[in-house]
Amino acid sequence: MNPDSPDIQQLKDGYLLAALSHSEFEDVMAHASVRTLAPGEGVFDQGDLCTHFFFVLAGIVKLGRIAPSGEEKVMDLVRPRHYFAEAAMFLGGRYPVYACALEATRLVALDNAHFLRLLRGNGDLCIRLLSTLSQRMHGLVNEIDNLTLHSGAERLIGYLLEQLPEGAVPASVWLNVPKHVIASRLGIQPETLSRILAKLRAERLIDVHEGMIVLNDVAALRRFS
Repeated sequence: MNPDSPDIQQLKDGYLLAALSHSEFEDVMAHASVRTLAPGEGVFDQGDLCTHFFFVLAGIVKLGRIAPSGEEKVMDLVRPRHYFAEAAMFLGGRYPVYACALEATRLVALDNAHFLRLLRGNGDLCIRLLSTLSQRMHGLVNEIDNLTLHSGAERLIGYLLEQLPEGAVPASVWLNVPKHVIASRLGIQPETLSRILAKLRAERLIDVHEGMIVLNDVAALRRFS
């Protein structure tokens, strides 16, 4: 990768590689590659050997799991400046989920074997990495709380507030992900999602214009969530 590329700064700011020194970061980048994916193109399948972890530069990657019944569960929607499959790297073996691009996507593939060799030879780096992973774990615990302790409406409102661009006028969110994918990610049925949107619209908390949702009263929505 070009050392002067804006992509490099994104990676440096990412929680996982932020623990690396300059020389360690350059060493990891020497074993990394950029991939460009078309909408619907797969990154890996559930059950594939786990050889890389990834950082999204642009686009959206869907992580999902297919149950024995054939039912699909969306586990995460990975957006720019976020990693995925890093936990699978430490567990070894095979990917427990599949990953595919929801839209035109660019990502960085980082070599698991090389990164793990780097960790084995550097105890200080392991400590720094444990610190950053612990912070990430706390964020995931909060997300589990949101999925288990909050109603479907609260989850949806929380999702919309998370996607709200800072300083957006009017306060609006583009649903660039299909509604059934959002519903699966939030652990609700698509028809439940539609009912919640209709209820929020009836209460004039939001307006829906095709793929855009305008948040009419952000303060009230924050209190609701």
